[in-house]
Amino acid sequence: MRQTETGSYAPQLAFERPSVENGAWRVNPDGSMDVTWKLRLNVRWHDGMPFTSEDMLFMFNLRKDPSVGSTPSGGGRPDLMESATAPDPLTFVVHWSQVYVRAEEAAGLEPLPRHLLKPLYRSGVESLVLSPYFRTDFIGLGPYRLVRWEQGSYIEFTRFDAYYQGRPPLDSVVVRFVSDPNAMVASILAEAVDVILPTGVELEAALEVKRRWEGTGNEVNAYPDGGLEQLELQHRPEYARPRGGFTARTVRQAFYHAIDRPTLAEAMTQGLAPVADSWYAPNDPVRKDVEAYIPLFPYDLARAQQLLEQASWTRGSDGALIHRMTGERFEIEIQARQLTGIDKYLNVIADGWKTIGAQVGFEILAPALASDREHGATRPGPLITNPSGANFYDRRLHSLYITSAANRWSGSNRGGYNNPRVDAILDRLAVTIDPRERIPLHRDLLQEQMIDIAVMPLFSTVVPILKLKGIKGPALAGRNGTPNIFEWDRGS
Repeated sequence: MRQTETGSYAPQLAFERPSVENGAWRVNPDGSMDVTWKLRLNVRWHDGMPFTSEDMLFMFNLRKDPSVGSTPSGGGRPDLMESATAPDPLTFVVHWSQVYVRAEEAAGLEPLPRHLLKPLYRSGVESLVLSPYFRTDFIGLGPYRLVRWEQGSYIEFTRFDAYYQGRPPLDSVVVRFVSDPNAMVASILAEAVDVILPTGVELEAALEVKRRWEGTGNEVNAYPDGGLEQLELQHRPEYARPRGGFTARTVRQAFYHAIDRPTLAEAMTQGLAPVADSWYAPNDPVRKDVEAYIPLFPYDLARAQQLLEQASWTRGSDGALIHRMTGERFEIEIQARQLTGIDKYLNVIADGWKTIGAQVGFEILAPALASDREHGATRPGPLITNPSGANFYDRRLHSLYITSAANRWSGSNRGGYNNPRVDAILDRLAVTIDPRERIPLHRDLLQEQMIDIAVMPLFSTVVPILKLKGIKGPALAGRNGTPNIFEWDRGS
């Protein structure tokens, strides 16, 4: 499977997506699950050998061998893949110990050539791990085959005429490794390279190239990469400051109304990044089905002030917010990692919050502190983070994953958000594999989490692709710039 520009997954080596409708995705009475992959005919490895389900089974068993370590790449939840079978050369079945709704993404099921690697595996794990197959002698299934790899410099590929989708358009492809972003920009300005993919050049530098290229036909395009700039809040009273601040829903709603997100997106990305009203990005495949259910919190300082009054926060004689019952002033600190334009970022947020009476401070975290999970879980105020939007309907804000000393600060829910109704929706999403049945759950999740302001989404992140005139095809899918390389071409 490969991810498309819309965020959905399209079959690649399989001829169709497994689904409930076609019977290839089945939940068993005991809570386990079976996913059947029907493979395409006439797929061949670059050495001419046919690709079959035995290659998939070899890869699966290799991953299950603890002595192999992490040599085969992958992700997803391989720990839930209990066993696999290959009933015939074009059928591969994975048995899961429990339901996993993202199984169709096939993460962790990257094929390996059994005919090349099984003899090495039999002779010992060390022979396999040290094999040049994983470096200079790579044999794959794609439209272009490896012909030369100068490590640290470049990889050269040539057209694979036996590719199962047809003859690839380009004679050859050269991938160059350039660590210096300035050198990348210089190379494409000199037309020494045709394309620069993420994450080579930051957006600000790419936009400067776009200005220089005006009228040339060369292009700089920005694509959502699945990331979400957001304020991650502190929900636990024992850590949150001020008391009675962001631990109260009404206060969270007020401060979200007081963030000028359009101005923030303009300041950080020159308006290329879509303003976020939730964790569903514009290219999310379910966005069209949930958009009408997203609770809206537009920039509205008057509404913010009304909500604060309801929550007993009033303006003192000096204009500062003071809690009517405790006398505490609303003093809050925003923490953020170091990144380009962070001062501008923080000031846009602070301007709105100061206008409604908050006393706002900043802390730019040193790299060691930014990666300190205990610090991230116990901070008193909001933290600017950039997670994947899909995580919000997976496990990110489930109470089971609250970061704490008990789990050695390893959970994904760093702010300690705890909402039993959200937990129940996430639990149902985790076992509901039919896309039609998932839509009402997505809508319920939006209503619950966004009205509650579990986090404050700010804008969807975008990354640039730079390409010379006549280059067709490069686009972003998720955070990968080359899944559609078979479609790339060079025009006249």
